[in-house]
Formats: sequence, structure tokens, C-alpha cells
Amino acid sequence: MNIQQLICAVETYRCGSISKAAKKLYQAQPNLSSVIKDLEGEMGMQIFHRTKAGVVPTEAGEEFLAYASDIVARFEHLQNRYKTGDSSSRILSVVTARSSYMSLDAADYINGALKEPGSLRIKFRESTNFAVVNEVASGEADIGVLRANSYDEGHYLKMADKKDLRALPLPPIPYVVLMSQEHPLAGLESITPKMLEPYPEVLHGDYETPMYPFSDTRFHNYFNHPEQKRLILVTDRGTLMDMLSHVEGCYMWTSSTHPDLMKRFQLVEKRCDAPAVYGVDSILLKRNRYVTPEMQAFIDLICRRRGLEPNR
Repeated sequence: MNIQQLICAVETYRCGSISKAAKKLYQAQPNLSSVIKDLEGEMGMQIFHRTKAGVVPTEAGEEFLAYASDIVARFEHLQNRYKTGDSSSRILSVVTARSSYMSLDAADYINGALKEPGSLRIKFRESTNFAVVNEVASGEADIGVLRANSYDEGHYLKMADKKDLRALPLPPIPYVVLMSQEHPLAGLESITPKMLEPYPEVLHGDYETPMYPFSDTRFHNYFNHPEQKRLILVTDRGTLMDMLSHVEGCYMWTSSTHPDLMKRFQLVEKRCDAPAVYGVDSILLKRNRYVTPEMQAFIDLICRRRGLEPNR
């Protein structure tokens, strides 16, 4: 067994397809298939099930690939750090569910990193919770930030655990209603779900999953005709801000919005007299993954911002 075989196996796992992995590795598909078969023969185990849709790890393969991913990550970190003679090279890949706090935390991390000498390459991507779990599990991202809530937290954490990820929980934050400063309800100290009935609601993020707690389900006792609700479904955070700022009377349920963003788009958060729902964020890492100094620095920054001791 050699490092090139492990790189081939890990890339195949990341892509879920030998043909896709071959393209990324600049190899012919038959050659990559041969490398995988040789590795399986040498290890005396089947690493992948071959299907019409691609490849999936066997049960034994899942464990093998978890260790292999860690070895490849260390190798890539070592290679990138020293291959150019620059021992201060820093590399970090982060995927997070959509969050104004996380994007601005990333900006602060980058500002700090830019003050240090050496090269810097950071990939920061916002996506869905499903993508966060899968990209950290496959090794495509070093760190993932899961943004669930008290209704669907267990589902995503169970999914992460099955993919051999560990979760570092962050303090829960109660849901509030986010709306424009010009909203008819914005001047009230407290509002009720009944007051929200006439207004369009914006749903942002993983609304396509059945676990997402729609307000007309979460607060179904308050709505006599949920089928008459008017919903605006968006996936892009910039579009979300435009909707809240420019669509008359619209609002959304959320756990937190950065004050800078609320000021920029003239938004306010309002407490609502409704059953309590909490946003529950978690940092996701592969259990056996080597934590680089860059990863640790980013995790420590998130923890400090949430009032926690740096995680070690």
C-alpha cells in the first residue's frame, strides 16, 4: 500500500464515481479501477460496492476510508506546506449552512490571517445542512458548520454520526421574527403568530426537507387556514435580504442575524409569543481527521464569539 493508492481511494470516495475521480486525478478510468482493485486485493477486503450510479463504500470500506482520508489530509497539508519551500503556507476549507454570522466570522479570520506572513488559500462556501455533512464526511471541506434547530437537530446529528463525524455544539439561540424596520408590526414590543397571518413569510435554506419546521406547521394551532399562507422560498442569502427589505410586509423566522447586516438592510428582530424554537449550531469534523493549525484557529474564533472556551 502506498500514498498514491490511498489518494485514489479517497478521491473515488469523495466523488462517488470512478469516472469522476479519474478526471479529477487526470487518469484513465481503467487505470484508476485497476489501482482500486489492487488496493482491495492487497488489503484483503472490498472497499467499494460498484453500482450503476457509481460506487459506495462497504461497511469495512467506511472505516478504512476514514483512516485513509486522515492520512491523505496530513500528506496534502505537508505537501502544500513545503513543496514550494514556503513553510508558512496556510490552507483552509470551510462549508457552512447559510449564516450571516459565519460569513462575517470568516471575514474576521481572514483579516487576522492576512496580517501573518506566508501564502494563504481559504475556501468558504455556504450551502445546505445536507451538503455540510456530506462535504466534511468526504474530506472536501476541513470544517463544517451545521445550522439546525430544536426540531431537526437530532436528524442531522444522527446523519453526521453515521458518517463518522464528531459535533462540537454551540450555545442554542431562540428563534425570533426578522422583518424590515418599515414593517407594520416593527413598532410593537411583542407580537403573536396571529398577527403574522396576513403577511407573506420568507423561508430560507433547507426548506426542501420535511424536517424543516415551517411556521405554519410549527405553530399550526394558531392558523385556521395554513393552505392560504403566502410563502416566498429562497436559497440565496442576498436574495433573502432583498426580499425582507423590499417586499412589503414579509418576515422570516430565524435564530440570529448579525447586527451589521440588520443595519445595512434596515431590519429588526422581534420576539414572538409562540412555542419556543431554538437554533442549534454545531461545528462538524471528521473523527480521525488531523486538525491543522488553521482549522484550530478558525474553531477557536467561533468558540470565542459564542462565549465558549477555545476547543482543544
